[in-house]
Amino acid sequence: MGTYHVMPVTVRPGGHSMFGLKKEAEKINQMTATDVYSMVRTAFDKAELKYGVIPENKIVQTTFMGDDLPIKMNIIVDDMVIRFVCLLDFKANTENYKEVAWQLNCINKELVFGGFYLDPEDGFVMFEDAFPYKEAKVSEEFILAFSKLMGQTVDKYDGDLKKIAEKVQRPGSDAMYG
Repeated sequence: MGTYHVMPVTVRPGGHSMFGLKKEAEKINQMTATDVYSMVRTAFDKAELKYGVIPENKIVQTTFMGDDLPIKMNIIVDDMVIRFVCLLDFKANTENYKEVAWQLNCINKELVFGGFYLDPEDGFVMFEDAFPYKEAKVSEEFILAFSKLMGQTVDKYDGDLKKIAEKVQRPGSDAMYG
């Protein structure tokens, strides 16, 4: 067996590492939020996808039809990231929040990107992921591919989640065991 030597290097957040990562990131992308927002719209136009916009907040809204339910997607561009947020087409009954949260955790541990979550204020289930466009190049192809991947992921789980979320429990039943 060989001997390995580890060089003591400290990488500070926001500082310069020996690899020059901050300088490289600055060279990679000088795009603004307005540039990325425009790129999303152009990508959707070229793909002939229907969408709506909220220009003052740099949000593109679209709906895809899944196998079971429609999938509403908001693509939100801020100063650092482009966020893809899918609102599933149902609300969880408050009695089912524990069961829905449990199921979402089981699904999330299988995913390689993004995550499902339950908004406890209104019962909506969402799926979200973000891409830091300030740190890496983003393209029209990426936006379309990522949108498609988000839709496919939501579509895979939404039908089963709806059944759990809207299920009416019998009085006295335990949410953990049904």
